[in-house]
Amino acid sequence: MKTGFRKYTFVLALFIILALLATQIKWIIYSIRFQDKVFEKSVELALSETMTTLTADKPLCSMVKACVECDTARLKTQLTTAGVWEKIHDAIESELRSYDIDLEYEMYILENKSEELKALQKEFDNGLYYSRCMGGILGHSGYQLVVEFPSRTRFFFAKAGLMFLGSVVLIFLLIVSLYNIFRIYNREIRIAQHTKELLNNVSHEFKTPLSSIALASNMIRKRRYGTNEQKLENYAELIFKENRKLQNLVESLLRLEAVERNAFDYSKEDVAISDVIQEAISTCEMLLDEKQGSILYQPNPDKMYVCVDRLHFINVFVNLLSNAIKYSKNEPQIKIETIKQNDKLRIEVTDNGIGIPLKFQKYIFNKYYRVPTGDVHNTKGFGIGLAYVKQIVEAHNGTISVESETENGTTFIIQLPEIKK
Repeated sequence: MKTGFRKYTFVLALFIILALLATQIKWIIYSIRFQDKVFEKSVELALSETMTTLTADKPLCSMVKACVECDTARLKTQLTTAGVWEKIHDAIESELRSYDIDLEYEMYILENKSEELKALQKEFDNGLYYSRCMGGILGHSGYQLVVEFPSRTRFFFAKAGLMFLGSVVLIFLLIVSLYNIFRIYNREIRIAQHTKELLNNVSHEFKTPLSSIALASNMIRKRRYGTNEQKLENYAELIFKENRKLQNLVESLLRLEAVERNAFDYSKEDVAISDVIQEAISTCEMLLDEKQGSILYQPNPDKMYVCVDRLHFINVFVNLLSNAIKYSKNEPQIKIETIKQNDKLRIEVTDNGIGIPLKFQKYIFNKYYRVPTGDVHNTKGFGIGLAYVKQIVEAHNGTISVESETENGTTFIIQLPEIKK
């Protein structure tokens, strides 16, 4: 799939998901407001019909008037004693139920000029309190019938709770999907970039030894060495060295393919870690001599054993040592330490190289990843060595981590289960 088409497809999918998300949020807001309006209208109609019913009950109106005229301060007590309070409460409850409002509420009869009513009027706009004038019952507008709904939200959940919950779940799933799409898209972009860099590196790494082999073989074919046997030997040595480089590159690519398929066959055995490290050091001696570097390693007097695939673990240390040598601006100074930690064996490989910036350290074990240095080809490699190292270490129940500072070197730390001998 072309990059441009993939990009436009992603943008379109992202737009659709955002549109669905916005639609769901808008619908929830609309639903809440609609239910609020339904509740307010239902309560207002219920109270209006209640007042109409109570006004038509002449005996009740007479009792209410008598209680109000007698003593305003003890109005509720008087209404309760006369049985009026219960009748009013039942009338309100009956009308509310006719509008499917089955909520607990509190009822008050307050004088218009009272401080309590003035305080409650500030809450009327919040929908917790509703009032009706009792002018039809009393014959004058001096009192208000006030109803309070402490648990008003129950009405909304009773009417649209299931749909609201479903919308919340859907929005959550949309957000999760959006996040995963971002992750997948970014991963695809990184893979595409790393693959492009890998192809560039492969072509560059193969081009140099092939050119050298072609040049040397052409000189031999045309007998440009004359009678100088030393020149012929130099050409043959050049072909041999460059051929060895090509073999190493091919082996690296084969290891990459094995990492991709997780297709290693491990032949584990109990080996002394010092023997593995010493063999890895021997393998890197030529590369180390070219840069006039040194490796400091003092094997522990008490041999420490691990159960590993010897060949693969030699490659692990060869990769770490090769990186330490390649990424040193000056003469490489490498230190290897082995430390016992309870039933674990800790191996530290420290160099004096250019270091790895903190922001890149979490990516260095990813396949194809190479720390940006401003020039793709300034240091040889495919960016697969550390991915291979991590794969091997973890396959042996071990862990690997890195500690580094820019221009202050790097320390790779491997921890493996120790085998008691």
